[in-house]
Order: sequence, then C-alpha cells, then structure tokens
Amino acid sequence: MTTTPYLLTIAGHDPTGGAGLTADLATWSALGWRGASITTALTAQNSYGVQAVQAADVAVLRSSLHTLLADGEPAAIKIGMLGNAAVAEDVAQFVESRQCPVVWDPVLAASDGTPLWTQAHGGGLAMRLAHRADLITPNRVEASALLDLPTWDMGPPPAAWIAAIRSRWLEAGAPHRAVLVKGGHAWGAHSTDWFVSNSTVLPLVSRRLPRSAHGSGCVHASVCTARLAEGWSVLDAATEAQLRVHAGIDQAITIGPGRPNTRTDAQPNSDDLPWQPLPGQPEDAPPEFSRLTGHLGFYPVVPDADWVLRLLEWGVCTIQLRIKNADGAALRMQIRAAVQAAQEVPGTQLFINDHWREALDVGAYGVHLGQDDVHTADLAALRAAGLRLGLSTHTPAEIARAHALRPSYIALGPVFPTTLKVMPYRPLGLERLTAWRRWLSPRYPVVAIGGIGLNQMQEVRATGVSGAAVVSAVTQAINPRLAVREALHIWPACADEAVAQAMV
Repeated sequence: MTTTPYLLTIAGHDPTGGAGLTADLATWSALGWRGASITTALTAQNSYGVQAVQAADVAVLRSSLHTLLADGEPAAIKIGMLGNAAVAEDVAQFVESRQCPVVWDPVLAASDGTPLWTQAHGGGLAMRLAHRADLITPNRVEASALLDLPTWDMGPPPAAWIAAIRSRWLEAGAPHRAVLVKGGHAWGAHSTDWFVSNSTVLPLVSRRLPRSAHGSGCVHASVCTARLAEGWSVLDAATEAQLRVHAGIDQAITIGPGRPNTRTDAQPNSDDLPWQPLPGQPEDAPPEFSRLTGHLGFYPVVPDADWVLRLLEWGVCTIQLRIKNADGAALRMQIRAAVQAAQEVPGTQLFINDHWREALDVGAYGVHLGQDDVHTADLAALRAAGLRLGLSTHTPAEIARAHALRPSYIALGPVFPTTLKVMPYRPLGLERLTAWRRWLSPRYPVVAIGGIGLNQMQEVRATGVSGAAVVSAVTQAINPRLAVREALHIWPACADEAVAQAMV
C-alpha cells in the first residue's frame, strides 16, 4: 500500500484561520502539499487578538499523534504553540522518535503581544525541542525570552546571542541545522532576519512594510517545513519563506476591524525579494547596474571570438563569450577582437564570462559572473564604467545574493539536465522556472540556462523568461547556421524583434 506524502502541523487552532494549524494547512495547500494537523490548544480570538487559550487534553493528543502514524510517517513536521508543559512534553517525545525534518516555531505570544503559556517552553523542554529541530524560527522577543538575553534593535546579533544560540540550541557537528531570528519586531527601514548556523551568520533583508499581519510567523515556518521536506537546504527554505511572508503581509486579507491575516496564497514578485548582502556590504541595497538596451531572446554561449564573429554575421544580437582554454595575451586578444566586432553592430549585447578585468579594460558591453566570482570582482568599478552585469543563480539563497547586487539580469538554471558538465543542483523544470521568474518580475530580466535545446525553446519561452542561453545547441550542431536560423525564428532578440526577424 502506498500513501500520499503529507506534512504534519502540531499547533494551536485559530478560529479566524489566520494563524496556527489552519494557516499551516492553507499554506501547504497553496504549495501543493497535503497537510495533517494535531491540535495542541483551542483559542478564542478575533482580529483584535487572543482572549482565551485552553490546552488540549494530553491523553487525546497522545492518541491522535500515534493514531495518525497508521497512515504513514510525515515528510516533515512543524511545531507551533504548545499550550502547556504537559502538551510540550508529549510533543517532544513524539518528534524525538521521528526521522523527518522538524521546524520549531516557538510561539510564546500572539502577534498582538498576548502571552500564550510561556511556561510550556521553558527549561529542558525548550532545549529538547531545539536539539531535535532542523530549523528554529523565533522572532527577537521570543528568542530573547528563551535565551534569557536582552533584545537588540538594529545591526547584527551581539556576540552573546551567537554564542548562546550555538551552545544551547545548535549541537556541534550539525551543519544542516540553523536558527532564524526574525526581524519584524526590530526598528529601521529594513526588516532583517538573521540566519545562524554553527559555521555562518547571514542577514536576509527585506523592505519593511508599513503594517504587520496576523499569522506571519506561522506562514513562515510552514513554508520552511514544505521546502525542507523537498530536500532544500535550511537557508534556501528560509529565503523562500521570507519572500512569501513579505508578499503575504503586503497582500493581507481583512477579516475584521483589527489586524488583517497574512495571505497564505500570496503571489510574490520582485518587490518582495529578500537580499543577502555580501560580507562587509551594508544592509542598504547598492545602486543598480545599468539596464539592458535590448531584448535577450536567443542567447548563445560560445567559446572563442571566431564564434562571436560568425554569430554576428548570422544576425545574433545577444551573445556570451565564455573562454576556458586561453590566458594572458591570447585571452586579451580574443576578448578585444570580440568586443570590437560587437561594437560595430548596433544593438549587440556581448557579455564576457568571468574575465571581468579584461572586459573592463576594453569597454565591453557587459560581464556575466557566477556566485563565487562576485567575491573577487571589482563590482563598483564595473558599475561605474557602465558595464551590464548578469549573474548565475540556482537556488533561492543565490537569488537573494544576486538581488543584493542589483544586476542587469539574473540567470536561472539548470532548467533541464545538462550534458556538458555535472551540476551540483537539481534541474528546476518548467514549473519552478515559471514560479521563480515571477519572483524576479518586473525588476529583472530572467535568462533560462541549462540543458536547453532548440526543441525545448518554445516551451521555455512560454514560462515568461526574457531569454534562453544555449551552449551545445549551437556549438555542437551539425549545421550551426541552420540551428541559429531556427532559434531566431522561435525567439528573436535585438532591440527590436522585427529587426532580428528581418536578419534571418
């Protein structure tokens, strides 16, 4: 017998549907997951706040937890409000015997400040839950209470906070586990969540919205739970959760005269993107790189200047020169020749892969960099010189790092399995490519890359991306010129698509 995979929420019941297990189930439904729920407490509340809380009967809770397992083990578990110490004890025992990912959202109070049985989370119970959880998602007030530390309002977490989180909550040698201290209760123009693991401390920064909404913490934790169940890293899960919560607050649903509910099925866009500043970079976003001057469309990636010259002759207007087998004077000569040829053809957008110094020296149109390259490139010099910047991304966390630099376009991939090199990332597929493209719109043109052939270009274009980068579809084609002709017929480029069509 096979069972449908499901996610389990162990949390309180909110009759307004805005928080607790009802918000978890609605979020998972929007993400395509089946959810199951175990109630830890009943609440009396409305848009103004919580009026009463009644913890669940422990015997019924215990029976519910173990009866549910007859239908199969959950793919991941989210723990929310626990009601009292007896409920917390049974929940701790239950999750300690499970093997799936666990997200603990330590709800010590409702979002309006109403205390919710804080004694249930103290002492050894909190330690046990923390040691079992793959991700812990307190806000600053909750973390302060649990760690018995003073809160902080701005800037990175104080050293005492980092030390306490690592020594009390994160066991040594567990790199996959993390704590995310949410920033909604702080001050300033930005709301910064701080991601803390045993090896790193990273900010995830969002534009602060002028209002808050009920249930935002529950939606955040439930998004994280779904993505951990799918095998995503905790940082990727936390990044997508911040994106969706920002959109959920911005698109919150009014249910009464008080606070609105965070929308669980909100559609994020580029206004909701969090950004992850590079080390030493301030939380404030830098100036934007220059915008593209034309469409992207068909975007071949080629290994030498001779290929660039041929593509220009065949009417291709967006090209990436990726040289891997030359250096020194030979490298500089090829880049200079390609850039000069491209500058003689109006509307051409030639990007130099990796070799940003040489591109800067010859006044290239733009450069394309990978995630590791941004740590060594002189981004300020490239921006000041007016070069366009394209960045490769493969995961939500990499999208956040790219967004912190405000590039000219963002590449997403691999879309399909690749043949030219082994990629450490799973293919996105068309559905995820479509969703992530929407996240980046309208701010960023999006380039799809990875495993794309001519026979797939039309369906890739249907996702709404701005262009498709191809490698072997041109350079390994039996008749490259015919392949280019077919590609430009499917997806013209240049400043005006009519120009590209006329060149074919």
